[in-house]
Amino acid sequence: MLTFNMYGQEIQVQGKVVSSEDNLSIPGVSVVLKGKTIGTITDIDGHYSIKANKGEVLVFSFMGMETLEKTISSGQLNVALEPQSYDLNEVIAIGYGTQRKKEISGAVVQVKSEDLEKISTSDLGSALQGTVAGVSVQASSGAPGASSNIQIRGISSINGQNSPLFVVDGIPQNGDPRLANSEIETIDILKDAASCAIYGTRGAAGVILITTKQGKAGEMKVSVNSYYGIQKITSGIELLDFEDYFYSFFMNKNHLDAASNSDNVWTSLENSTDNFTNNTNIMDVIENDNASIQNHNVSISGGKKDLTYNVVGSYFEQEGTLINSNYERYNVRANTSFTKGKWTIKTSLGARVEEQAYASYNLLYEAYKYKPYQASLDPNAVSFTGAGTLGNDQQQLGTVMAKLKQTDVRNGEQFNGNVNINLELAKGLNFTGSLSMLYGNDTRVTINPLFEVYDDEGELIINSNTRSGIKDQSSRNTSFTWDGGLNYTKSLGDHKIKLLAVASAEKYTYTSFWASGQDITSNEVQNLGQTTTEPAVGIGTGWSQDKNSTLVGLLARAQYDYKGRYLLSVSVRHDGSSRFGEDNRWGTFPSASVGWNVSDEHFWQDLQTPVNSFKLRGSYGTTGNQSFLDYSNSPTISFGYDYPFGSEGNPNLATGGIQTGYANPYVQWETSIQKNIGIDLGLFDNKLTITADYYDTQKEDLLFPLLIPTAAGAGQNQDVILNVGDMSNRGVELAVGYRNHGKFTWSVNGTFSKNENEITKMKGSNPISYFSNGNPINVSGNSDKITVIREGYEAGAYMVMETNGIINTEAKLADYQKINSGAKMGDLIYVDQDGNNVIDESDRVYGGSGTPEFEVGLNFNCDYKGFDFSMQWFAAVGQEVINGSKIFAYTAGTHKDLLYQWSPDNPYGVIPANRGGSHDNYRAWADIWVEDGSFVRLRNVTLGYTMPNHIINKVGLTKLRFYVAADNPLTFTEYTGYDPEVGNDGLATRGLDKGNYPISSQYRVGIQLDF
Repeated sequence: MLTFNMYGQEIQVQGKVVSSEDNLSIPGVSVVLKGKTIGTITDIDGHYSIKANKGEVLVFSFMGMETLEKTISSGQLNVALEPQSYDLNEVIAIGYGTQRKKEISGAVVQVKSEDLEKISTSDLGSALQGTVAGVSVQASSGAPGASSNIQIRGISSINGQNSPLFVVDGIPQNGDPRLANSEIETIDILKDAASCAIYGTRGAAGVILITTKQGKAGEMKVSVNSYYGIQKITSGIELLDFEDYFYSFFMNKNHLDAASNSDNVWTSLENSTDNFTNNTNIMDVIENDNASIQNHNVSISGGKKDLTYNVVGSYFEQEGTLINSNYERYNVRANTSFTKGKWTIKTSLGARVEEQAYASYNLLYEAYKYKPYQASLDPNAVSFTGAGTLGNDQQQLGTVMAKLKQTDVRNGEQFNGNVNINLELAKGLNFTGSLSMLYGNDTRVTINPLFEVYDDEGELIINSNTRSGIKDQSSRNTSFTWDGGLNYTKSLGDHKIKLLAVASAEKYTYTSFWASGQDITSNEVQNLGQTTTEPAVGIGTGWSQDKNSTLVGLLARAQYDYKGRYLLSVSVRHDGSSRFGEDNRWGTFPSASVGWNVSDEHFWQDLQTPVNSFKLRGSYGTTGNQSFLDYSNSPTISFGYDYPFGSEGNPNLATGGIQTGYANPYVQWETSIQKNIGIDLGLFDNKLTITADYYDTQKEDLLFPLLIPTAAGAGQNQDVILNVGDMSNRGVELAVGYRNHGKFTWSVNGTFSKNENEITKMKGSNPISYFSNGNPINVSGNSDKITVIREGYEAGAYMVMETNGIINTEAKLADYQKINSGAKMGDLIYVDQDGNNVIDESDRVYGGSGTPEFEVGLNFNCDYKGFDFSMQWFAAVGQEVINGSKIFAYTAGTHKDLLYQWSPDNPYGVIPANRGGSHDNYRAWADIWVEDGSFVRLRNVTLGYTMPNHIINKVGLTKLRFYVAADNPLTFTEYTGYDPEVGNDGLATRGLDKGNYPISSQYRVGIQLDF
């Protein structure tokens, strides 16, 4: 017998790749030998040529088309690629398992790594903005390294945290894991309660499942992605120059005293004549335009059939656009997978080292107070002589200089690792267990260096803000998680059953301390040991306090489908948390979802041509929330309070402690109950896809802080945490996509999200509760709180004083003096809502909120002859912004608007007369500061070119792409401040522009290569 070995016979294989839809050739198709890095791409006519052995397998892949594998049997191999069928076979992570997209009955969305890497950011949330319906992402700050606020289907808690649960490779995280985007393969977002209920106590705010990149069998592959760019500040607050300032200054004096004018009002220029030549814009010193941003990452992957690996390393650095701010981060992750027999073992090790420098607190506010006639400042100076003779100017110069010289740097390190084991016990029955740990350490050092300011006479100016000092802070956090369970899969004809049972345990610890001292001896050695006075030490408070918490859970899930047509999923989780009292420690969270693939029915066959995919979904689920402040339901004794003892005629004052926190052992879970209905459509051979959802979420037993009467002995403004509130979120989500394949391939995807939030119940002595930090500015006599919790309104609503123009006629003056006898021409007219001729808290009205009425995202991508182009638009519509920066600049007398204030010479001026920062004209509660915060923004635009394979293969490369990109180059808005995207903490301060760090535009060039 003669046998012939078909392998090892190298031949030249050539052919043509076309689309099965229209038989048109497809350029740019990747043609690679399976298990190797040898490959090519098709030319403009769809032709390819490659050397290979008979019997080997060629893999054909192209964006938007189904990947095809063909075995080589001859030198001619033509193929036709099928368009992707709405990704129905795409595998989606759903929590403790995966499912095909077609089988999913909940509201789950997947985002791939290539979508994340379009945006140059250190923050995952920023990369997600506008890409997923129902996921609202708002920048908390433009500062380097700042995390955005991610809210899935609205606010989930008032007193707790609103961020979703992050799960990385199956391991729940205690907060944002701060991964580099290059580490991530896919992100699956669980939006409805039925999908999130599998995570029980922490699923109320949604769940983000992150799968990191894994290795694939084959020769080692190395990928490099690198970019460098600059950042531009595109807007700001207009401040007065020298001449305009004094014009406004004399008007202010005239408003305070009608006899005042430029001839009889003293100014500091009379004693400091050198300042006549100044025209200082301190923003030129504070702002760092054209600050750099860069990112470089390398990934190495490969392995054999039973052992694969993937290693990713990245470096990200972003200079701040404000002085003394910066962010630098190194990330490394190594993933391995080993399979032998019935065992599969996966390991993951990750490390992060970062340094974050913060701009000085209230830097912009202090800059707004700096006068244009004052001297220009050099941040590197060790002293300043000639600060003038006016006390306020001297103090302000020293304060701004101290802000410019302060350094505030945090250094953090984190290490995490996990091991996952899967053992096949029997056919369809598997045991899965995982063990993970995380260790993090942070240090933060704030240094106010030695610096002295002297007046024109050479006398040292005493200013507490210029006093030198150092504060060191240190914290450590750890987490340990374990889970183990059984999953069983069984197919009985057309019936398929999946069963899951899991037990889990988690433990988290956090410790911190700080030490500080004043008056350092020298700037040469800046450490705590060089401070000479007022040593102090302490531990963290609030969210930074020392804490230990544990969480244990039991969960079960059953999934059933019939012919992939009728879908059912039922789950229940029973959780216990140490954050609650013994009687309320456990909670049970059931859920159920159903799905119907209508397009699989026989009666739908005649409609398959226009609507080839049609699925209906419905779900009901409950989730809990334990993310409230640790120990806030425990009794607290605080010391350092004065208390009088003795008789009325002979009192003695002593220092002691009082109870400031009251125990509430009855605190229980905040519970979310959500109903969801959805529809998935694929039309015209899945070129057009539509997904729509409607949800109704009822939040019960919300934890609200209720005021304690002072008679209880707790002092003023003390509260107790009680389950007394209810809240609802109702909304609609729509995602529409269209894609076309051919020589010119393009796709467009749009998202629409609308969420209506409402506080539906409040109890106790607080019919309205103002957030303690809900004030746009905080200056003497002007620190009005604006944001509230109030039944019938959205959380974080603004309650403001309605105004009705300016007093500019004698009739208006006489009428308003019935309410305010001290009113003058040019003053604001506040509306007396209750008609009692008194302006007080009862006259406040609803003034909007920082929450958008709806959000829209639009993404466009196209490819042609090696060129690729993409752009991403985002719009947030209907939110309001309180322009605290404008308020502050008005009160400081430096805002350019003051040129147009009312005066006898400008009787129809639209700006109230400047009578000082504490006057009612510039009170923060006035509705004149409420501005439309709606905006439309071009989030990203990218143009790239991929070099032909026949050129780069000669130098050993399989891919070489160059690109230019811009982030936030265009923003269309009516807002007059730096930026309308004012996220802050996402609730109490959302929409309050408190001199926020500005968001900048970015322009960069980059390169990608594989070999």
